[in-house]
Amino acid sequence: MIKEIARKSVIALLATVLLSALFAYTGFTPEGDLFPFSKLFQMFLVLSAPAYFLGGIPVSMLLDRFWQWPSLEILAYAAFGALIMIPYYFFAFAATGGPIGVVMLFGASAAIIFYFVKTLLHKLFRKYGF
Repeated sequence: MIKEIARKSVIALLATVLLSALFAYTGFTPEGDLFPFSKLFQMFLVLSAPAYFLGGIPVSMLLDRFWQWPSLEILAYAAFGALIMIPYYFFAFAATGGPIGVVMLFGASAAIIFYFVKTLLHKLFRKYGF
């Protein structure tokens, strides 16, 4: 159990950094420095880390344990990623009045990144006994 939590924590950390870098790069405006990359990266890091660590790790552990259809696993991750963002939206974004659909899409894409990082690292974890 501790080993599984450690694995998922490493995956969540790498996925958080990857998601933050990807989203910061897409919003980066080099011509006027309206939104510098470093500020966007920090913003996405702060916004995504709690969702990954508080919601993503437990959901991933539950899916690994109880999900029976490996071919649909990525869809399950995306669906749960979107669902996790609903309470997160009301906690962090409701005051700004942003659309909940965009936040749910953010959660689904974050979960898909988590899934791909998990899939890529699975062989390394097994090879090196972690």
